Amino acid sequence: MKGNCFFLLLLLIACNNSQQVLPKSTGSEGEIIVVATDILWSSYPANAIKKTFSKDYPGLQQVEPFYNIIRIKPNEFSSIFKTHKNIILILKNKKTSYKNNLWASPQQVLTLSCESEKNNPQLLKACEKNLTRFYKNKLVTIKAKYTKLNLEKAYKKIRETFRVEVKIPVEYVIVKDTTNIFWASYNPQNKDLIKQILIFSLETNEINDKESLTRKVNEVLKQNIKGPKADSFVQIEQQFPLLVDSNTYRGLWNMENSYMGGPFLMKTYNINEKIIVCIGMIFAPGKLKKEFMTEMDAIL
Repeated sequence: MKGNCFFLLLLLIACNNSQQVLPKSTGSEGEIIVVATDILWSSYPANAIKKTFSKDYPGLQQVEPFYNIIRIKPNEFSSIFKTHKNIILILKNKKTSYKNNLWASPQQVLTLSCESEKNNPQLLKACEKNLTRFYKNKLVTIKAKYTKLNLEKAYKKIRETFRVEVKIPVEYVIVKDTTNIFWASYNPQNKDLIKQILIFSLETNEINDKESLTRKVNEVLKQNIKGPKADSFVQIEQQFPLLVDSNTYRGLWNMENSYMGGPFLMKTYNINEKIIVCIGMIFAPGKLKKEFMTEMDAIL
């Protein structure tokens, strides 16, 4: 009898453990599967999703959406699609809800309710809220990746010197590491791609607004990142609008007296009466740049 009880206990434990094991999610981080009927896809619910999740990623010179939308019909929503990383279900008479790891891991599943067209403002609000949630979770996934694949020595030095936590990916090479500035670069010989990360401090009393911040950052960039010519150096592009969201700045950089340029993302932190500047820049001619900038957003 005791043997049978022990076997039953093991069976129950095995069943419970098997319920917790989910398949690894599939598909691209930059895609969302939207499950909707033809009627719903041609009406206001789909318009709200497209307007929100497909809007332009900020700070880029070319048009790139936050997410690429792939719509499928409910009868096509098979097990293959259920393991996708990002899923939105448009359903009638269902409460709007959000769940992590429903059919796979990591995974985000958003159910949007659409009772009537009067619900449109609430639907738009729910889409905006969940776009932020989807994107932040994407940043968390990237951060987790670089927690394992970062230059640990550089991470500790940055934390000690500047009191910020920035994980430098292992493929980067440290160019400069002093008490005033940290600079790491990814510049492989066989790729037309350059990624730069700089961290430095500015005096708080020197910064009054975004114009004075831009001016001081340009001074640091001019001193450190030189171009192929003697009079070429990196600067923040003044002709492109600087987008500001809390402590995050997005815009374009250019190489003075040269033909290089690209997007940058900058974050500032007020620590110990200093403004710590963390800036990431991308040079990737002819390539889509949203994923590079999302990576910078997660790193910085």
